[in-house]
Amino acid sequence: MRRFGLALLIVLILLPSLQVFLRTIVHRPFIGAEELARFILICVVFVTLPYVVSSGASIRMEEIISVLPRRVQWLLRVLITATAAAAFGVAAYSVAVATLRNLHNATPTLGIPYWVFFSTAFFGLLFSSVESAVQVVKAFRNRSLYVSFAEEQPPEEPDLERVLLHPPSAGGDA
Repeated sequence: MRRFGLALLIVLILLPSLQVFLRTIVHRPFIGAEELARFILICVVFVTLPYVVSSGASIRMEEIISVLPRRVQWLLRVLITATAAAAFGVAAYSVAVATLRNLHNATPTLGIPYWVFFSTAFFGLLFSSVESAVQVVKAFRNRSLYVSFAEEQPPEEPDLERVLLHPPSAGGDA
């Protein structure tokens, strides 16, 4: 999902450039570019939302929580994750209701059915609710709530002393 979100961001960045190129060089506008950009922006938000939840990349107040007693920290983590699971679940339900009420409506220019927009939001919110529910279980078990990926770890700092004292030979192994 992270790579798909990145691809959507790239398309979102390139779309205005394409619009400018078509208007100035080809003298034909990309009809519906704004509508498509809006759709891609919605997709970027909701496709990446479960990842943001699972990795803990959202705004938190860990510094405040960390100074509290352990029992209070545990209780807050359970309450926060349970509240998030419920909130995302309610939001997903609301989007599902809106989707069912707008099954036959479409955007004016490109004719993109509204259910496509709403489905992106529904699945993003649903998966975020599920991820938050998983975090509730992790909080109960006193385990780390968030996942991290190797690519997100900072690179190892080079040992400058070793590099400066023992520079690699210019000629290789000759």
